Amino acid sequence: MKFKQNIPCYIQSLISITLVSCTFWQTVSAAECSDKNAIEAAMSASQSVMNGNSFRKPKVLKRHHPSKRKEVATYFESDDLYYTLYWLVSDNCTAGFIKRTQGKR
Repeated sequence: MKFKQNIPCYIQSLISITLVSCTFWQTVSAAECSDKNAIEAAMSASQSVMNGNSFRKPKVLKRHHPSKRKEVATYFESDDLYYTLYWLVSDNCTAGFIKRTQGKR
């Protein structure tokens, strides 16, 4: 896109700076918790809630696009029952509890 010749130089500079800063702001605000860190946060939260061992590797089930939060499932065995715990991990890697399934044998 070419600027017209009659636009003053300082306005062209101002427009360029605005475009660059908007691009930079989108990159900074788009930061999110990685899958590995989300799994670690959900596992540590699960271990604090459940008395048992993990019997299966946790999974990131979905990523919520507007908020960039991730839904993580962890799997635990306690007293001969198997549970699935669901966590919502925020972009700063903080796990929030959603629900736990009924224990199954």
